[in-house]
Amino acid sequence: MPQWKWCVEGLDGKVMKGWYEDNGAWYYLNDQGIMQTGWIQDTDKRWYYLDETTGAMQTGWIQLKGIWYYLEPNSNGYMGSCYIDCTSIIDGKTYAFDKDGHLIENKALSDKGAEFVSSWEGFSSTWEDVGDGYWTIGIGTATSGTLGKQLYASGITSCTKEQAYKWLEQECSSCYEAIKGKLDANNITLAQNQIDALISMAYNIGACGLVDSTLFKNILNGVTDEATIRSNFEAWDKCNGVVWDGLKKRRDSEADLYLNADYIGNN
Repeated sequence: MPQWKWCVEGLDGKVMKGWYEDNGAWYYLNDQGIMQTGWIQDTDKRWYYLDETTGAMQTGWIQLKGIWYYLEPNSNGYMGSCYIDCTSIIDGKTYAFDKDGHLIENKALSDKGAEFVSSWEGFSSTWEDVGDGYWTIGIGTATSGTLGKQLYASGITSCTKEQAYKWLEQECSSCYEAIKGKLDANNITLAQNQIDALISMAYNIGACGLVDSTLFKNILNGVTDEATIRSNFEAWDKCNGVVWDGLKKRRDSEADLYLNADYIGNN
């Protein structure tokens, strides 16, 4: 049987192209005037989703093959456009979306953020003595922390990189809870690169150290001045009152990540 393709003729009898509204619903007609379905990228470089059956442009939350997306519901010039590579407040809650528009669910540290932290922490498949009676394994999982203590006491002697990243994500989730709780209480929303930078710092100096820092207090007060933020990061480049080159480089790198989304890290 033939497959029907829908077209729309204007009052002049010519086939219409581009966006077309009918009874409050929007449709997209390609260069041949044929109604499109599924994902399309418009000339504005934004992505839109058109119902596979009706061709109507979708808005709000949609789930496709188990993945959630959010499409702009408001008539602001970009209605229907997919939220991509951003963090946004939707109905009072903060949500993050990756470069493909996929909702990042229950993941504090992005994949790029994990690579960033790993570049500074390094990787060890077995326990290493880091002094002061502490040991570390994986990507900085240390016996100075709850998870490290549990792993060490359980008799684990080695790990793969895959397991190390899972431990990293688990520990960073705890850092994120402390950070996000304060941000939400002060109605502050940060981009994913800024969250990643703060988690990296908290993973190094401790979540309590971060949330009590002048840096974090300034962020909660809405300070965005680059020189101030960078100076606040650099204030944590010392050990026993002496500047350590490694700490200084890490703080500068975290400041670059927070201010400019620079994920180069220690590479």
